[in-house]
Amino acid sequence: MQEKREQKDSNALNILLSTTLSRLGSKTWEFATPLLILEWSPGSLAAPAALGLTRALFQTLFSPYLGNMADHQWDRMSTVWIGTSMQAVGCLMSVCVLLLYNFSINVDGNNASMMHLFSLLLVIAAGVIESLGAQLSSVAVKKEWLPIIFSEEEVNVSSAISAERNNQKMLNTRIFSSLNIQNPITLSFINTAMTNIDLIAKMFGPVLAGWVLEVLAHNDRSLQRGFVFIATTNVVSFVPEIYLLRKVYQSCLALQLRCVVDDDVKSMKQQTQTSSSNKKDDVSPWIIWINHPSGLPLLTLSLASLYMTALAPDGVVLTSYLVTIGMSPTSIGAFRGIGAVSGVLGICLFSLLRNNYDDKNESNNSDGQQSILVKSIERLRGLSLAFLLLEVVTILVAAAAFVKCDTTSLENNESLSWQIYIFLGSIVLSRAGLYSFDVGVLEIEQYIVDERFRNAVGSVEGALCSLCEMGMYVLSIALPNPSQFGVQVGVSASAVSFGSICFGLFLCSYHMHLHHHHDDEDEYHDHNHSHGHHHNHHHHRHTLQQERDLAKQNGYHVHLHRHNRTWGFT
Repeated sequence: MQEKREQKDSNALNILLSTTLSRLGSKTWEFATPLLILEWSPGSLAAPAALGLTRALFQTLFSPYLGNMADHQWDRMSTVWIGTSMQAVGCLMSVCVLLLYNFSINVDGNNASMMHLFSLLLVIAAGVIESLGAQLSSVAVKKEWLPIIFSEEEVNVSSAISAERNNQKMLNTRIFSSLNIQNPITLSFINTAMTNIDLIAKMFGPVLAGWVLEVLAHNDRSLQRGFVFIATTNVVSFVPEIYLLRKVYQSCLALQLRCVVDDDVKSMKQQTQTSSSNKKDDVSPWIIWINHPSGLPLLTLSLASLYMTALAPDGVVLTSYLVTIGMSPTSIGAFRGIGAVSGVLGICLFSLLRNNYDDKNESNNSDGQQSILVKSIERLRGLSLAFLLLEVVTILVAAAAFVKCDTTSLENNESLSWQIYIFLGSIVLSRAGLYSFDVGVLEIEQYIVDERFRNAVGSVEGALCSLCEMGMYVLSIALPNPSQFGVQVGVSASAVSFGSICFGLFLCSYHMHLHHHHDDEDEYHDHNHSHGHHHNHHHHRHTLQQERDLAKQNGYHVHLHRHNRTWGFT
């Protein structure tokens, strides 16, 4: 048991190290690429805007289908290999295009214009390839690998943690003892740690990239040398990333057994109906998503809506607006850094509240693993709602402050008005709610998403987030005047409110219960169930892991299902 625990901790360490390299490289690349592309349109934001819109468009159109291929055609290690290789190809392709651009400068006549345009299209294509690869590998690790590696540990913790803490109060594994990290490592802890890594990378990635670009610019102020260095470093960093993930893959048998898992379930009496139903749903990843049980579409929409915002400290739209009204670069940098710190603190508070509640229930609960799981998921949903409401309230306060805000003081180099302080402060505080809610949604999805479709569903979520981001870019291009920024603020507040409505419907319509299915129930999506709460019988679908639980636990299992017909979801 101790050896298995140490192996899980080793896997956690390898995943976190790989994530650190990946996110830090990604953030330096995201910062450097728009600056490089200004070489094609000096003094204009047209080329960077084209890059941003094209990346968002291709992620919306193609990410779901890449995720679907990862679910059905590639093994899990191949998915990560392909995603990382796409990132490397994008980086190297950008360097080659830069050489082509420098060559086109020395060409005269119409050929120069054609080569200039051709090289711009190629560098945008390189950015698209890199972004698609980054999303594919990120979704694979966060949405599929983590639940497989740590879900079993989570269940074991629920039943044994009370005795473990009494008998081995000071136990820490060899790998994490010096860091005093909670033992055993749980899925919730890994989700929180990875989100914090992402936030820290957002803080230090741009700073590191800016320093590299400045140091290598020398006297000619060219960013090209710095960009080539960043691109090359990213490509080199992919080697240890893949090495660390491959170690995890080789040490975890469950990651390697995609086909065997499906074969095991074929012995279940419901498998024939399950397979025929899934063949219909496998037409498109969008169909898989919209027909997924447990209210997944509402949950996804609640998160994706938050991405249609101009009120993000690290967002291009808000940064550009603050520059136009005369805010100094130093102040903007501090604002972005404080926003990231707010996100980290919010996640820490979220984790603390969740762990403290679980600690109180572990020693007093005698209802068994399933009852503990019900209370844990319901607590997670409640905490997610609380932090989403924090996001909604702070954004609405920011919008109200903006309406009363007078930006002429900044334009005249005067001190900030109190409305500006409230506007910026509310945006900073909203980050605590946003990132905590994101962690909560991630963990809920890891629990409810069918393990056969995790990549497809995760990619659909990414596509919807990209679509919302693209909508804000289009709105900003259509209304470029800073005096019209209030429209973006209003749309942002409306989108956040819509997301809270979707999550509210999810909470009200889908309930978590321990219940029993009778032996005479044969249909995949027409199981009757009975609770200890005297609910009426309803019909609902099951995921593959839920069918497995039914077979192992004599018809008893726990999952989210709809009690009232709402919006056609099941």
